[in-house]
Amino acid sequence: MQLTILQKNLHQGLNTISHIAEKNLSIPILNNILIKAKNNIITLAATNLEIGITKQIRGKIIKEGTTTVDAKIFSDYIALLPNEKIDIQLVNKQDLKINCEKYNTVIKGQNSEDFPVIPQIDKKISLTLSVSDLKIALNQLLFAINPTDSRLELTGILFDINDKNINLVSTDSFRLAKKEINFCLCSGTMDSNGLKIIVPLKTMQELARIINFPNDELTEDSDQIQIHIADNQILFVYQGVEMVSRLIEGHYPDYIQVIPTDFKTEIIIDRGEFLRAIKMASIFSANSNAVDLTINTDQQQIIVEAVSGQIGSHQAKLAAKINGQDNSIRLNYRYLLDCLNVLSANQISFKIIDDVSACKITLPGSEEYQYIVVPLRK
Repeated sequence: MQLTILQKNLHQGLNTISHIAEKNLSIPILNNILIKAKNNIITLAATNLEIGITKQIRGKIIKEGTTTVDAKIFSDYIALLPNEKIDIQLVNKQDLKINCEKYNTVIKGQNSEDFPVIPQIDKKISLTLSVSDLKIALNQLLFAINPTDSRLELTGILFDINDKNINLVSTDSFRLAKKEINFCLCSGTMDSNGLKIIVPLKTMQELARIINFPNDELTEDSDQIQIHIADNQILFVYQGVEMVSRLIEGHYPDYIQVIPTDFKTEIIIDRGEFLRAIKMASIFSANSNAVDLTINTDQQQIIVEAVSGQIGSHQAKLAAKINGQDNSIRLNYRYLLDCLNVLSANQISFKIIDDVSACKITLPGSEEYQYIVVPLRK
């Protein structure tokens, strides 16, 4: 193998895929990335056996070939080279000889025959999503998952696909986040019940990193991501990157039954002021993480309070537009901050039934994003 490539292109490709190559003592080849030069295409690949990522990069192939090399060593070294032309040649059948201006290096490699094959999936259903919508959705969903939950079905994001949209759902049993986004069905058919799949948290975190990574080579369709679904696998395709992952087996809880209705009080409040008040109250919440919210309809205000026997107490009175009856609820301030920090609107809608029932946060007049929180006992 012999090729020439710009440092910028190689560095960007390595940043995209090398993150998945984790330290693995039992299978050392998984610490490596695969470099393949064939049919005028340079491909980088990495896998941890659960997720496989490939990235095609631009460069000139002088001689075809493949090898693997330690992901961290290779990535760290390429990152330090100047943004100039890099000549890479395979020597001794598996080692990489790297030349860039005055820098000359040999990095020990490993035979590519030992590298696991990244599977090609049977694309039963294919669809496209807006990358902009997906970025927002992941930002508003990923924090509501507990990766150590013993119930595997809760350690991923539910894709509830129907003929109109996709409902993306995440939960850790104490709060639930749901985001509705549109999609275009490209091929395949779904029955009248639609399709439900659970994608692992790690996969969605990697996807979020890929679509948020700066890319100098964006094309006209850069706001579109392709998704291909098989029986137990899913493939994401975006800007020369392909990521395949297993799906989580199991049945996701009926999230529709969890979402409360028939609220007794609705508060429309400035998000920034509410966020500031919750942050202030959190200082005085001690180990309980509890903040008390009291809604006064006559005075059209919400009172945010927190008390600590060791630290002191805090109270803030915020003006709000309130419909319904007086009410109160105690919540974990961390759950409130997680939601308020990822919303960009100036105002939010905060709906309450009573102090023992789950409450809901949305944007005023919209149910596109819903955040459900179970209260703390007083």
